[in-house]
Order: sequence, then C-alpha cells, then structure tokens
Amino acid sequence: MLNSQLLKVVTSTGSIACFLINAFTSMHLFLWVGLFFYLICLLLYFESFLYKLIISHKVSAELLVVSVMIIALINNQIMSGAVVAWFIGLGLYISFTIVRKNRERIEALIKESRRTARVLRGERVREIPIREIKRGDIIIVPKGDMIPIDGIIIEGESLIDESHITGEPFAVLKKPGEEVISGSINISAPISVRASKNGDESYLSIITSEIERALKRKAKVQEIADAFAQIFISSIVFYAVIIYFITRNLNITATILAIACPCAWVLATPTAFAAAIGRLAKESILAKGGAPIEKLSKVSTIVLDKTGTITFAKPEIKKIILLEGRENDFLRIVASIESRFDHPIANAIVDYARRRGIKNFKVVKNAEDIPGGGVRAFIDGKEVIIGGSMLMKNLGIELPAIDYRGRGIWVVINGKPRGLIVLQDIIKTHMKGLASKIKSFGVKRVILATGDHEEKEARRVAEIIGADEYYYNYKPEDKARLIKKLSSEGIVAMVGDGINDSLALATADIGIAVNAYKNLNLVLKSSDIIILGSDAVGVLRLLDMSEKVRRVIKIDYIWAAIFNTVGISLATLGMLNPIIAALLHHISSVFVVANAARIYMK
Repeated sequence: MLNSQLLKVVTSTGSIACFLINAFTSMHLFLWVGLFFYLICLLLYFESFLYKLIISHKVSAELLVVSVMIIALINNQIMSGAVVAWFIGLGLYISFTIVRKNRERIEALIKESRRTARVLRGERVREIPIREIKRGDIIIVPKGDMIPIDGIIIEGESLIDESHITGEPFAVLKKPGEEVISGSINISAPISVRASKNGDESYLSIITSEIERALKRKAKVQEIADAFAQIFISSIVFYAVIIYFITRNLNITATILAIACPCAWVLATPTAFAAAIGRLAKESILAKGGAPIEKLSKVSTIVLDKTGTITFAKPEIKKIILLEGRENDFLRIVASIESRFDHPIANAIVDYARRRGIKNFKVVKNAEDIPGGGVRAFIDGKEVIIGGSMLMKNLGIELPAIDYRGRGIWVVINGKPRGLIVLQDIIKTHMKGLASKIKSFGVKRVILATGDHEEKEARRVAEIIGADEYYYNYKPEDKARLIKKLSSEGIVAMVGDGINDSLALATADIGIAVNAYKNLNLVLKSSDIIILGSDAVGVLRLLDMSEKVRRVIKIDYIWAAIFNTVGISLATLGMLNPIIAALLHHISSVFVVANAARIYMK
C-alpha cells in the first residue's frame, strides 16, 4: 500500500517536472515524457480503484483522482491533472505513513512472541522459536532477558520484573519452585525455567495473538464510517456529473472531485481505534477490538466485584472482642483449630497468633468444615464452632449485639459465645472514592456486588469506594441476574476477576476482567476488555481512553463536514481551481489522520 502510494507520488512528480521543462524550454520531448508519466500515474490510481472494487467490493477515494485526471486530459489541462494527482497522492502517502508508524508501534508489542529462546536439549543448548517450545522443556534465561515461556524456576534465583503484567511496581525475588510468567524480565541473575505450557499456549503468545485479532475487529462507528464513505464518494462523482451537464465546465467538475475528502471516514476512524488498542496494550490493558472502547463512552452503570477487584483476597485482623477469658488463651484455641485449614481467614488468624508469640498450639480432634461458612472441632473435650453470624443463626445460637465494621468471626464454645474476631479485607491502592472518579466520566451509577456473606464488610467497602448501592452474598448467577435487570435501564459494564465472575462478565454489555494474567484463556472467552494489572484503577484509564477516541472522531467528523461542505460549495461556484482544491484536500487528509494517530502518543 505504502510503496504503491509512493510510486504514484513519484510518477506525478515526474510528469509535473517534464511539463514545466517543456513550458520553459519548448522542448516537446519532455511533453511526451511527462505525458507518459501522467498515464502511468493514472493507471496506478485506476489499478488501486479497480483492486478495491473487485476484492473488497468498495468504492475508494482513488475514483475521485482517476476522474479528475481523465477530465484534465480531455480538457487539455494535464498540468492541472498532474498537480491534483501529486497533492492528493502526497497527502495519502503522508496519511498512510502516519498510520503505518502507528501500527509499527503496536506491532512492536507483538514482536516479542516471534523471538527465540535458548532450550536445553540433552547436553546442548539450542536456540528455537518460542512457539516451538514444548511443555517440560528447560529454558535458559540469561540476566536481563525477557522470560519467553510460562514455567517454574528449577535452578538459580533472580529478581523478576512483572510490572507490566501484574501491576506490581517492584521486582520480586523468585527462587526454585516458584512460577514465572512469560513477558516478565529477568533482572539480576541467570535462571533455568521448566516450561509449564507449550510456546503457543503461554501468556505472551495468547496476548500477542489477541492484539492481532483485536486490530481486525471493527467498532460499530467504524462500520458506519465505511458505509458512509462509500455513499459519499459515489454521491460526489454523481454530483460532479450533474454539475457538468448544468455548467458544461470540465474545470468546475474536476475541482469538485479534487476537493472532496473522505479521509475522516476512510482513514481517521480506524486509525483512532487502532491507536487506542495499541496504547492500552502498552499499558497492559487488552481491548478485544474497537467495539468495547466505543461502548464504554455510553455506559450508564458499572458493577464492581469486591474480592480481587477492590480488595486483596487477604483479610487482616482489626480487632478481637472478648466476652470472657484472656485474649491469648482465646487466640490459642482459635489458631489451633484454624491451623488445620487452608483458606484466607484461617491463614490470617494463624499468622496473627504467631505474630503475638503463640506457637504451641493445642491438640485438636474431629476438625471439620460446616456447610454455610464455618468450622467445628473439639479441644480439651469442648466443642468449638467458628464462623459468621449467618452460620450461628442457622445453628440456633443467640449472639449478643455488638457494633463493628468489617467481617465478624464468632467463636462459640459448648454453645456459648466467647468472643468475636473482626477482620477486614485489605483495600487496594487508590480505591478510595473510586465511584466518584468513575462518575466524572458520565457514568450514572456504581454498584458493588460481592459474594461475601458479611453485610457489614460489604457496606464498609461500598462506603470507602463511594458506591451508590451494594449487594452481598451474591452468587455468580445472582450477579448475572442483577446485570440483566440493570441492562434494561442502559448499557452495563461488569468489572470482576474473570474466574468467579465469568458468568457476570459474559452477561454484561461490556465485561472487564481484572487481575487476568493468571487465567488468561478463560478470561478471553468471557470478557471484552482485560486489565492485566491487579486492581480496578485501569477502569478509569479505559473510560478516559474511550472519551478521547469519541472526542477525536467527533472532531474529525465535524472538520470533514465543514471542509467538504465549504470546499464543494466554493468549487461549484467556480471560486477554486483543481490545483488549489487538491492542496486543500492534501492538508485535510493529513490533519484528520494525524489527529487520530495522536491518541497513541497520549
């Protein structure tokens, strides 16, 4: 495309140069050479027009140039025709160059998957393409290199930079037995990694393939723009023919064709979406095409999951409220039982006890989970039940009225409440006031929907982020039903972790998965946009990008409407000539495309 456009500029330049030499020297040989270049240029434009008409079934802007050049040839205004071809050809060449540069920046994000890796085969190290790596292969990763495959370190330890994948700003020390993600950077020492996936199944391979597919998906506004461009070009040719039959002036007809500029629709719209997709990918946000970016500017409600999205799945103990006995004795009993289980609350209680110097746990018998969110065990012949208020209510245990903020874990010994452990989920950075920041982009309502059983903890988190409403104890199907109900009132976006929330993400008009790098294949099926970082702040970046794309396209369309209306009117009145018209067309083309491409640079 770019070489063909350059060839058009070269041949039109050659014809103009020859015509000028003939005009100043009267050497007719240059007239014939210039005419030869002119016809070659005309054929190049006609070939481009014909190719797009036959292959893509689209009427292209080349039709306008072909028409002008033929009219100029008939009207014995070949210098005028050559200059029009040169101006418009140069404008398109510059525009395509801007588009190409923008696409090259995007493709630079993809090239990593085309690289090679050093694989240990027997006693030899071979360098092979990453896609040929097989599960179980041992990969040698030198200091400073990108880790090419998802796997487990089997030799060496090093600081690993995963910032552009997980959002973790600091390098993490990884040792043998720990997992590494493809695309992260090995900073401090060489390591050996055993591949846990094939090369074409790795995080990096999946991401780069998805970026390529995303660039091919068209937003609705882009499809409308394509259709409008077809109508616009055909209408302009028809209008120019009518004007000719009215005025019998080929010069006016050629000027109308030269001034008409469909570039805001043909080039600027796809460039804006490609630039947005590329820029977001650079920031570890993957949009599956332009459609979800376009839809985001029209969202009326955003539903946020809590755990893994707003908070870490790591609760911390904020307070212990004793009803009787000593705190250390109470804590020893609870930690002794919870040490038999492996879940976030149990781990938080055991860690807290150890930090308080409690290490010698009691003998625990018959420890078991209780359906409904709790555990039961026997210590010193006494029955101990640990769980939330809902569980205690279901078991018929009466609890005292105690005011607290967070998740309450009650401890009941032989049917009598002995104390309350208050835990709170750790809120991720920058989550305070998140709802008001989201609303600043025109979103009307922000809702928190969580599977958490504790109403008080859901309310606490909702107050911190400033949510308009909150729902707790919501199963995946409950969230999906909520979203269906909200969808009747406007466009709904769901923000969740992509695993437990996959049903809700798929149900929403726009599914936005957070912390998605861990389960990328599943997330790609249920989500429209994937935030590879670990919190919902990326939603603000998405809303900002959506607004920028909408604004840029709007500016280009307004410019195109004014430019074409004024330009075609002046051309019809005979106030322009084909050369000036082509120059203005050139300026307009470059402006709208450059305006769209700047999205990538912001």
